[in-house]
Amino acid sequence: MSLNITIRNSSTEDLQDMVILMDQLGYPTTYVEMKERYSHIAADSNFATLVAEVRGRVVGLIGLQTSYLYEKNGRHCRIMALIVHDQFRSSGIGRQLILEAEQWAASHGVDSLSLNSGNRPDREAAHEFYQQMGFTAGSTGFSKKPQALQHS
Repeated sequence: MSLNITIRNSSTEDLQDMVILMDQLGYPTTYVEMKERYSHIAADSNFATLVAEVRGRVVGLIGLQTSYLYEKNGRHCRIMALIVHDQFRSSGIGRQLILEAEQWAASHGVDSLSLNSGNRPDREAAHEFYQQMGFTAGSTGFSKKPQALQHS
C-alpha cells in the first residue's frame, strides 16, 4: 500500500490525534492536558513539532527542542517525542519524520541530534530503528522530582 504522506508543522487542529499518539507512546493524556502542554511548546521558539499526515489524519509526530550544551560548542537538538500510530508502523513514516527533523535541524544551525528511549523490552524494535537511522546508543537517563516538589 502506497501512502501519500505529508510532513508539516503541527497546529492546534492536530491536538486530538496527538492525544492518541501520546497514549500509544505510553504517556496517556487528555485533550485538556495536551492543549495546555502544546500551548507552552508552540509558544517557545526552541521547540518544533512536525506531524505526518495521511488522508487528513495525523498519524505520526516528532517533537524537537533546541539548546546549547555544556560539554561542547554548537547548537543541539533533542528529539523529545517520536511516535507513529500503531496502524502505520513500518510504512516509512518514522524514517520520513527523522529525515525531515534532520533537515529542520540543519536549517536552524544545529550541530548534533539526540534522543532518549526507554530501556524496556517493548522498545527494542525502536532502538533497532534508531540505529538504522544512524543514532548510536549512549548514556542512560535518570529523572526525579525536585525534593521541594515531592511533598506538595
